[in-house]
Amino acid sequence: GAAANRSARELALAIRRAQNMSLAVTQVETLAGPRIPPAIGLRLARDAETFFFFADLVRDNKYGGEIVPEEDDIRLSAADEMFEGGVRVRSLAYYDQLDRRQSAPVVHIVFAAPEAVVALTDEDGDSIGESVEIELATRSGQLTKTVTVRTSGQVSIK
Repeated sequence: GAAANRSARELALAIRRAQNMSLAVTQVETLAGPRIPPAIGLRLARDAETFFFFADLVRDNKYGGEIVPEEDDIRLSAADEMFEGGVRVRSLAYYDQLDRRQSAPVVHIVFAAPEAVVALTDEDGDSIGESVEIELATRSGQLTKTVTVRTSGQVSIK
């Protein structure tokens, strides 16, 4: 249970870190030289034990890969961030316009400068509504923690 608790807290802190990076107007290195990205994001995938930060250089609210590094999105660290002790993302869920719970294989949490406006999107960069629930589970699957992120900027753990 301790690993799930720590992983949930670390994820909440990572979300705040992305928000702070957006507010700080941090430059990133590209092949064309330093650039200030219009947005900073976090990419999470279902069943993954990792996540990563990215600079959304094309401002499409998703991680699009580094096909052309001077134009496309850039990962902000060499290695992915790992959850502790085998904790993984069990599910990524949101509520549609009819208030039905939906599942997503990938979620992006993107903060746009200069005011760190929050966008919650799926793998295609399409909006998934006002909140996303990220359920973390231990290796056995018996212990879980849920991190909820809202477009208002609120991050909660339960």
